Amino acid sequence: MFYWESECLIMHEIPQMKPVSAKAARNIPASGRHPLLLGACAICIVLALFAENLYAQAAHPPGIQFTDVTAQSGIKFVHYRGNNGIAIIREVFGPGLCVADFDGDGWQDIYFVNGRDLYDRGVTVRNALYHNNGDGTFTDVTDKAGVPGTGYGLGCVWGDYDNDGFPDLYVTQYGRNVLYHNNGDGTFTDVTDKAKVAGMEAGTFHGGATFFDYDRDGRLDLYVGGYVTLGPDSPRYCDFIDVRTNCPPSVYKGSPAVLYHNNGDGTFTDVTSTAGIYQPEGKNLSVGAADYDNDGWPDLFVANDGLNAYLYHNDHKGTFSEVGLLSGMALTGRGKTMAAMCISLGDYDNDGLLDLYISDFQKASDHLWHNEGKGSFEEVSDQAGITIPTRDVLSFGGGFSDYDNDGWLDLFIANGHVYPEVEQSADKVHFKQINSLFHNEGTGKFVETTKQAGPGFTTPYVGRGVAFADFDNDGFVEMVVGNNGDPPLLLHNSGGNGNHFINFRLVGTKSNRDAMGARIHVVAGGLSQIREVAGGGSYLSQSDLRANFGLGKTTRAETVEITWPSGMRQVFHNVEADKFYEIEEGKDELSQQRFAHSTPTIPSSKK
Repeated sequence: MFYWESECLIMHEIPQMKPVSAKAARNIPASGRHPLLLGACAICIVLALFAENLYAQAAHPPGIQFTDVTAQSGIKFVHYRGNNGIAIIREVFGPGLCVADFDGDGWQDIYFVNGRDLYDRGVTVRNALYHNNGDGTFTDVTDKAGVPGTGYGLGCVWGDYDNDGFPDLYVTQYGRNVLYHNNGDGTFTDVTDKAKVAGMEAGTFHGGATFFDYDRDGRLDLYVGGYVTLGPDSPRYCDFIDVRTNCPPSVYKGSPAVLYHNNGDGTFTDVTSTAGIYQPEGKNLSVGAADYDNDGWPDLFVANDGLNAYLYHNDHKGTFSEVGLLSGMALTGRGKTMAAMCISLGDYDNDGLLDLYISDFQKASDHLWHNEGKGSFEEVSDQAGITIPTRDVLSFGGGFSDYDNDGWLDLFIANGHVYPEVEQSADKVHFKQINSLFHNEGTGKFVETTKQAGPGFTTPYVGRGVAFADFDNDGFVEMVVGNNGDPPLLLHNSGGNGNHFINFRLVGTKSNRDAMGARIHVVAGGLSQIREVAGGGSYLSQSDLRANFGLGKTTRAETVEITWPSGMRQVFHNVEADKFYEIEEGKDELSQQRFAHSTPTIPSSKK
């Protein structure tokens, strides 16, 4: 393939040809610049482009298809932006959403976060909890469960902070946040005041949050990001190019994040300063906890809008050291700050180290960092092939997920602009945008497959939060997207491509019950894959905590190794594919996940 880039003509993957810069070409004697050679080069360019297009079509024929099943699933939720005239920054940045099996029936449920009417117009809206019925439909159980939210909602995460076997729900909001304790009977209780986790002062636009056990004491702690402070005297509107719209984050003061330590008695203690992560003017949008250096302790990745990204390295003694610049991920490879909406961690090249993806603003392109080991990252966005395809979209939630079960992590990204009035500008940019899907070729490169991915990728939205989950328990992962001012998008994965899978639900005993921070290592069919159980990530959202591995045509895993946060290690051999396993810490046998309502049906092409 040939790319014109400034003064250079770069030739890739064309045998027996070498790249020649424009400067070098000017130094070639006239006798060496034969017109036939120049003509041949022009023909080569055309043929190479044509051949690459044919190869892309042949390599990626219609296979996995995604279908929008939101309406037929019974989900009637619609996000309420709540603006009064021109929207302000608070009203265009939501919503997030989060996934968990809140009642323990084996089927993943969805919590949608909503805005509020803050202009006294008498509009009543609420968040929504949808129960998965196990038959492709969902039922709104918000009122019965008692989880409507208490303010203008932005994001959410699930975590069993009291280790009673039922995930609890934390919702980030404009102003005061809320923690709902799961009572285990389908209802929840607001325990925010008792737990002391309301967040920062009024006017704070809270961002992403995550549960994680940073000190490995067996109890989930909680990190809550702060974005900007939006007080009564803050600016509301600014000029963007040639139109009046909401203001960018650069005109607002940032807000500090909060780290809460779980005391084990239903309460938390603010340890932000003593843990070494107090940043008074950070602008956190997304956060992810993961052990990037394989030392057994969870570290913290924080995306900041317009500021350096943070990487808090866990010092193993209740404190963290900020090493973003030192590690190479605080800025882009070109030394620039990012809008940084989404964080996702995953081992896309199966080398045993977690790599990093961060989404960015339109015209800035998204970013992929390869984990080099020894604590460092190198941006490889250009080499991986995601720079050009993501340049003309504004990316929010999403990240790594193996959508076709071939054993290599792919990328899904929800897109949508932040300035509704951009449609009126001379820049010809769209507010609603098509989401993006990239297939991992297993060679370090990604190929965009959006146009081949089915009818679920044909309608533009203002995409925000994304969660990944196998909602129908067929072994293929789906996506659910929160859309600003619109219904969500539930994308059903058709599966049926003949690839096998293996799925694990981990239950901690000495470690935290959700097993957050546990590492699963699967060796099968010549591939070595890892997953780390983690909350948060994406954008203001959380995905299924079960670990799903694609196995390609392999029908069993040679070894499955679990490394628990407690330090315990378990190994299982000759594990059969196409099953949903549950592994309890300390038990030496594999059990099956239990599903109420109906039994998951594995497509016949995989039997």
